[in-house]
Parts: sequence; structure tokens; C-alpha cells
Amino acid sequence: MVDILVLGATGFTGRLITRYLYSHPQRSSFSFALGVRSKAKGEALKRSLGLDDSVQLVQVDVTRYEDVEAAVKEAKVVINAVGPYWRWGTNVVRACAVHGKRYVDLSGEPHFARKIIDLYDYLATKTGAIIVPSCGFDSLPADITVYLSNQTLKRKLGPDVELGLSQTFYDVYLPGPSGGSTATLLSALSEVPRVRVDEAHRDYALSPVRGARSPGFRLATRVPFSSPAKYAGMFVMGPSNRSIVQRSFGLNQFALTAANALYGERRAREAEERLRPLAYGPHFRYAEYIVPRSGSFFSAALMSTLLAAAFSLMLVAPVRWLVSKLFPQPGEGASDKAMEKGYLNATNYTVTATSPETWAKTVMRVDGDPGYLRTAAMISECALGLLLEDASLPYTARSGGVLTPATALGDVIVRRLQANGKFEFESEIVEGVEEGRKER
Repeated sequence: MVDILVLGATGFTGRLITRYLYSHPQRSSFSFALGVRSKAKGEALKRSLGLDDSVQLVQVDVTRYEDVEAAVKEAKVVINAVGPYWRWGTNVVRACAVHGKRYVDLSGEPHFARKIIDLYDYLATKTGAIIVPSCGFDSLPADITVYLSNQTLKRKLGPDVELGLSQTFYDVYLPGPSGGSTATLLSALSEVPRVRVDEAHRDYALSPVRGARSPGFRLATRVPFSSPAKYAGMFVMGPSNRSIVQRSFGLNQFALTAANALYGERRAREAEERLRPLAYGPHFRYAEYIVPRSGSFFSAALMSTLLAAAFSLMLVAPVRWLVSKLFPQPGEGASDKAMEKGYLNATNYTVTATSPETWAKTVMRVDGDPGYLRTAAMISECALGLLLEDASLPYTARSGGVLTPATALGDVIVRRLQANGKFEFESEIVEGVEEGRKER
């Protein structure tokens, strides 16, 4: 039995994950194996990274359920880096759900998340499996900054306070896409039935309960408390990140309101006490944006317009073909030197639902490319948290199911990323009155 199985180790991000795990300060506390389709490529990867024989190779074809099941049965936690997940991920989730395993992936595909929720969420709650999609740049920063803002407000105002509007603003530099990301985008546009994509992008599509309506589309949105005023535009990852944040909201809200049915009368009171500080409240709504360098209204509006135009063009088959030829191919991506120059500042502003309004501000800073280099750290630390810190996981993780970074890991992942040295978190109450907010 191996502690962690890494699927897709020979891919671009898979290599980064493998390298990260092998050099981890807690390396003596866990074993890991590499799931590869080709043993020859696996051996070449081991030689290129200087891995010793403590790292095993497991031959797995993710298209064959029998292969996947045999490999998964011999692992405690599975890191799945094989995308696009709509195409390749279902067998892996199925095996983990059937055998009560713990699973993390890098999917930024709401249609895939909806699919595995429909197929395997109930089964996972019965076997105790913990399935956590979107444990990288999609969508850990969004999910965890909201989680921390909620904690900050409840420490200040008490566990019964309810959240209103929550917004995350991104200042980010990415050195470029990988071939895997390009394949995922093309898969969503050409392989996934349009009805599935549309369904998964609806408000609260991944949530067991519906919350307040999300903010509508705007060309430019003012950053709260900015003086002089700064504006932000549409963020390409906004829809997928919002769906994960909304699932965190829904899982906690549903568990709190249905505590008697879920936990029984004897445990209901304890469950309510543990869940109330985690719940966001029925008035919670979420949106996110990206801040252009100038921060002007014009540049934010232009960014939104260009993004909308780009998505429209991607619906045209010849444009997708051109993208497939010009963008990186599977296994390709930016150099280490280029990725070291990347960064992320994700700033969440969350306001209470009731007057007088109180605001929390949470900032997540990442030194290095958040899309790949630090994503390898994010998903690896999620896997290690599930493996090594079971007693510290949130109350919501006890029941298993298809969860989120916030509901499966919570404080555990915050501590682990802070210990990495390349991640910083700050969360505080914002003093003063936000004059520029027009939405309520």
C-alpha cells in the first residue's frame, strides 16, 4: 500500500508535482508512486528528476477502469493530473468513490464537477471517500480567501453573522499556458455537449442549495475601498471559481439546516455548533474579477470586451484548430525561470448581510507562477493534508462526498501553504465606510 499515487506524472504539471513531493520536508512521512501509461516514459521521468527507487512506477491506462481500480485500491490518496477531466477523469473518481479513497485534482471544469457530483457524491458519503476537485489555481485561492473572510467576520461579530456580497479581485502574472490547459479549453468547446456546459455554469449548479442571485455582468467593477478608484474586468476563471465557492456555501448551509436528518438527534446539537461558524448564510453571493495594471475604468472595460470576443471566436471550429496548432502541446509549458517570475495577489472583500455593514478583507499572495509551479504545491499540500492531518480536517469532511478545498481542508491547507514559504495569507476587518459600492 502506497500513501500517494500521482496519475499523469509525465505531463507538464505532473512533473512539477512529482518534483515537489520528492523534495518535500516531510518526505520521510509518506511514500508515493507514479501512475504512468508508459513504463519507459516513467523511467525516463525518474532519471530526469533524479528519483530513487523509493518512488514506484505503476502502469495505468485511465481509459480502462480495471487498470484504474487496481492502482487506486493500493493507494490512500490519489492526485489526478490527467486532463481534460471530462475525457479522462471519471474512471479515477469512480474507483476512489467505490473504495473509500481520498482524491484531489486540478480540474477547472464545472461540467466535470457536476458530472461526478451526480454520479458519485452519494456513494462517496457511504464509503467515506473524500473527493476534492479544483485544488490548484482553479479554484483554491477563490475558495480559501472567502473561507478566511468568513472566519474573520465571525471572530469579530459572532458565529451567527451572515455574509452578503463577497468579491475577489486578482492581480496576477502568468508566464503562459501549458499544453494541458489548451487541451482542456478545446475539450470544453468541442467535446462536451453544449447543454452540459450551460447547465454547469448556471448559478449554484454545483450547490445542494440555492443562494442569493449572483451579481450580473458588468464591463467594469470598482474595487472596494480603492482610492483613487480602481476598476476590474471579467476574469476568465470567474465562472469555474464561482461554482466551487458556491458549492462550499451550499455544503455548509445544507449541513447546518439539515443537521437533525444528517447527524441524528443526539449529534445534531454538536453538529450545529461546529457548522455554524463555517456557514455563510442564505444571503451570500459571490463574484470575481481581474484588475488591469492601470486600474482604469477604460482598461477594465476593454479587458472584459476582449475576453467576451475571444470566447465568441473560440466557438468557431477553424479558430479552435488554429489555437490547437499555435498553443503549447501536451507536456509543454513555461520554463522554471519564467515561472519563478509569476505572482498572484488575490484580494477578497466580503460584507455582512445586515446593517451596520462590516467588511472583511483577505489577501492571498503567491510568489511564483500560480498556474503551474505553485499549483503543484497547492495540490500536493492538499493531498498531504488529507493523508497526514485527518484529525484536523473540517467537520464537513467527516461525512465524505464530493467536497471543495474549503470544506475538505479549511485551516489545514492554509497552514500547510504558509509553511511552504511561497504563500502568504492576511485577513482583517476593514475600518471605514465603503462609499463606492452601489450593489446591495
